[in-house]
Amino acid sequence: MASVFFSSALELITTPSYIGLMLCFVALGILLGALPGISVNMSLILALPLTYNMQTKTAMCVLLACYVGAMSGGLISAIALNIPGTGSSIATTFDGHPMAQKGQAGKAIGVGILTSFVGGLISFVLLMYIAPLIADIALKFGPWEYFAIGLFSISMIVSVAGDNVVKGVLAALLGMCLACTGTDPVGAVPRYNFGLHALDGGIKITALMCGMFAVPEVIKLALDLDDQSTEVRQLEKLRGFGISMAEYLSRWWNILRSAVIGAYVGLLPGVGGSSASLLAYMTAKNQSKHPETFGTGEIDGLIASETANNACIGGAMIPMLALGIPGSSTAAIVLSALTLHGVQCGPLAFIENTELIYSIFAILMIANFYMLFIERGVLNGYLKVLTAPRRITMVFVMMMCFLGSYSARSNFADVFVFVIGGVLGYFLQKAGIMRAAIILGYILSDIIEDNFVRALSISRGNPARLLKRPIAIAFLVLAVLSFAWSLYKSIKASKRKAAHSA
Repeated sequence: MASVFFSSALELITTPSYIGLMLCFVALGILLGALPGISVNMSLILALPLTYNMQTKTAMCVLLACYVGAMSGGLISAIALNIPGTGSSIATTFDGHPMAQKGQAGKAIGVGILTSFVGGLISFVLLMYIAPLIADIALKFGPWEYFAIGLFSISMIVSVAGDNVVKGVLAALLGMCLACTGTDPVGAVPRYNFGLHALDGGIKITALMCGMFAVPEVIKLALDLDDQSTEVRQLEKLRGFGISMAEYLSRWWNILRSAVIGAYVGLLPGVGGSSASLLAYMTAKNQSKHPETFGTGEIDGLIASETANNACIGGAMIPMLALGIPGSSTAAIVLSALTLHGVQCGPLAFIENTELIYSIFAILMIANFYMLFIERGVLNGYLKVLTAPRRITMVFVMMMCFLGSYSARSNFADVFVFVIGGVLGYFLQKAGIMRAAIILGYILSDIIEDNFVRALSISRGNPARLLKRPIAIAFLVLAVLSFAWSLYKSIKASKRKAAHSA
């Protein structure tokens, strides 16, 4: 099969039409991913109509190139503006933006680009060689396992929210409550819409995320017009990617571990890049000799987040190609495009459409290289955003957030969600409650609720069936241990503060 892959790759890098399309759509994906309010899904939805009259291989060049570019592009606004361009880039803000505030914006973005490439590369190699094996493991996961993974991820949110466990729990619960607005996904019954039919479709994550992250930054600038700390002007002279090869390779275990976490979480349907980046980030923090440096501009936190969320791309493709089950909503868009072109994914696809399957592997690999070269080539342009007055930059950001909130489903209610969510986010930030924890709680709520209801339905309302699922029990035990560890650290921190104040 290696010969099929290499012949496909050779055709892609020697045919001008393929080269032009992939370069254009990788660049477009990077741009859309970097713009707040334009998610990875929206990027692919915008590109999808262009592929209807294309040949299948050409259509995959367009969609997968855009996918790879958008997934990486989210790191730019996350680091430069503290506003994640995509949900998968939320954990990137934890250490990426503090690095920018220290005058290391170029290094942060450069390392983010490099580690995005490496994470994608590792996941695509895994995709090619161990897709059947990993797909078999994924088949052992049912609703109880996904429910347990969701709870485990919630416990990780509490850990990342700081030493105050109460605030971490409140943030996660608030996010989950916001996700319960709208129609019940199982019974199709409207709930918590406060009598407003505009909320029957629920609160859109794009509008909420833009509001929670963008509006507080704008309000902060408006209140501190003369505060120079709001301007990030000190830029270092950047060479290469801002990090030596020796320094980067010295973190090989963090890179490899985060890539494996991202690829494996990616193949679990519906879990997504945000959970993968959070899990990789917390794993890096817990295994670090200096966990207290995380959140202050620690490069290992940035590497963990960006490696994992890009490794999700290859992971999400594994169940899509091997089983016909998309590992993410973005993979579902790619699957729908293949279906429109008459390609049926699943075990037989490797026999009936061998050339196309290995062409997809080659497209992902080559698009990953294009992403590396394009993002590094225009890196200085990204850095100019930081030298512009922040008040001017934020006007443009607010405009894009308004457009992104509305265009997600052409509903003015989402614009109000954006504004109200922004004001709420500002006051929560002032109270020391982490906004990222709220958004992650929202994202994970669907995984927990849907799979819990499905599991109870399958077991006919008998929760004791959980005891027969060892994988689910293992994740629940990990969730309890994670929460207990967070509680222990919180109590220890409280005692330390009390001792200092005495």
